[in-house]
Amino acid sequence: MNHLHLLAAPLDHPATALFLKQTTALLESQEKVSAYFLHEGATSLLHPQLPDLVARGLRLFACPRAVEQFAPSYQLDVVLGGPGLLAELIERCSPTRSFDPV
Repeated sequence: MNHLHLLAAPLDHPATALFLKQTTALLESQEKVSAYFLHEGATSLLHPQLPDLVARGLRLFACPRAVEQFAPSYQLDVVLGGPGLLAELIERCSPTRSFDPV
């Protein structure tokens, strides 16, 4: 099963903490996990825990405009793409979970 986590919450939001916790748990269970960062969620590309999750197998995708606006100094290997990429990820992954600031 390939899980997709969508993150739109800023770095210091409780939804981001939940994203990190649930992503970590899935990776520890040997599940495949992809993450797509949109809007302020791109700030998490700067989170110090993210490189460890990538080393465990997390695949990173992000909206190019969000990265440019919220995390231009990121250092991780991220596939950048807009709505077409996001639609393809949603189609190929099940389940999909969204972590929003609302």
